[in-house]
Amino acid sequence: MTAKDISPTLGWDDVYIVSTRDGSDTLFSRTHGTLYHSAFGAVSESKHVFFQQGLNTQLDKPMISILEFGFGSGLNAFLAYLFSLNKDKEVHYTGIETSPISLDVASSLNYPEYLAFIEEREIFLRMHRETSFVAESFHFQRIDQMVHLAAHQKFDCVFFDAFAPGAQPELWEQSMFDVLFQLLHPKGCIVTYCAQGEARRRMQTAGFQVERLIGPPGKREMLRGMKT
Repeated sequence: MTAKDISPTLGWDDVYIVSTRDGSDTLFSRTHGTLYHSAFGAVSESKHVFFQQGLNTQLDKPMISILEFGFGSGLNAFLAYLFSLNKDKEVHYTGIETSPISLDVASSLNYPEYLAFIEEREIFLRMHRETSFVAESFHFQRIDQMVHLAAHQKFDCVFFDAFAPGAQPELWEQSMFDVLFQLLHPKGCIVTYCAQGEARRRMQTAGFQVERLIGPPGKREMLRGMKT
C-alpha cells in the first residue's frame, strides 16, 4: 500500500446506518444529504440493477472484469465476490472511492448476515481494510481516483453507482461517460440505477446503445448501455 492509496475515512460524524425496507442496511451521507442505496431495499436494488441487468449479460466470458464507480459501503463488491463463488467464475473487481468509510462503520453493516454468508464476513472487512487482495477466484482492488487505473486496463461491466446527479453533478458530465465508454471491452455494458433523461442522452452521445429497463423496487426505470 502506498501513500496515494490512503484516503481519509468517513466515520460516525459523516454517515449513519439506516435500515431499508428489505431489511438490509444502507448509509446516510451527512455531506450529500442522501442515502447510499434505495430506501426500498439496499440489497434488492444492487442485485436488480448491477447483477440481474448488468453482470448477467457477461456470463459467456470465462473471466469478468468489473469497474465500480462508487465503492461506497462495499455492498456491490461483496455481492461480486459471492457471484464469483456461486457462478464458479473468475472475477476481477476494481472499485473507485474518494471517501471510504471507516472499518468501524463497515463492521456495523449487516450484509454478511443478511445475505446468509456470515462465514465470509472477513472478506467483506478486508475490502475496507485493504486496497488489494485475491480470495479464491476473486481479485479485489480499491483505488481513490481513475488516474490510478493500470494503463490499457479494460472492463466488461461498469457499475455506475455514484450519488445522484443532484448530489454530485460533476460525476455525471459528458466527459465521464466518454471515458467509461473507452474503458469497456466490446459487448461490455454500463448499468446505473439512474433513469434521468440527461444521463441517458450523455450515455448515447458517448457511444452506448442505451435501454430503459424496469427499475428495482420503488423505482420505475433504470438505464443500461451496451458497447456494441
